[in-house]
Amino acid sequence: MTVSVTSNTDRFKLSVVGDDFINDCCFGEDFSHWLVSALLAMGIEAEVICMEDFGWANRATFGGSSYLIFVGGYSHQDSSRPNYGEWRVVVERHRTLIEKIRGKNTMAVSDPLVRKVEQVLMDEGFEDVAIEP
Repeated sequence: MTVSVTSNTDRFKLSVVGDDFINDCCFGEDFSHWLVSALLAMGIEAEVICMEDFGWANRATFGGSSYLIFVGGYSHQDSSRPNYGEWRVVVERHRTLIEKIRGKNTMAVSDPLVRKVEQVLMDEGFEDVAIEP
C-alpha cells in the first residue's frame, strides 16, 4: 500500500519538457532535490535516486523503516502561471516478502514519514495539501 500527499504550487518546473525526459511527464527533479534537502534538515536520511517514467524516485530512512518516495507533477495548464500544478508525493514503506505475506509493517495515513512530508509542504506554504490513502 502507498499513501500520497498532494499539493499545488508553482515553485518547480512543469512547463518545459527536458531533453533527457523518458517521456513528457518526467517532471520532479527540482522538487525531489528540494524535498530530500528538507527531509535531511529534519534529521531524516534521504537521497534522490533517479528519473522514472512518471517523475522521480527517492529513498528515505526514518524511525527504523525504509521508504521509497515517488514525486510527480501535472500542470494546471494556466498560461499566466505555467509552472503551477498539482504535485503528488507517494510514500511506500519497504516490506520484506514475509511481512507482505503476514500483512505486517503496512503503510497508513498516520505513518510518521507521511506526516513529515505533509508538515514540510504545509510549512513551505504549498496550497491544498492533502493526504490520500
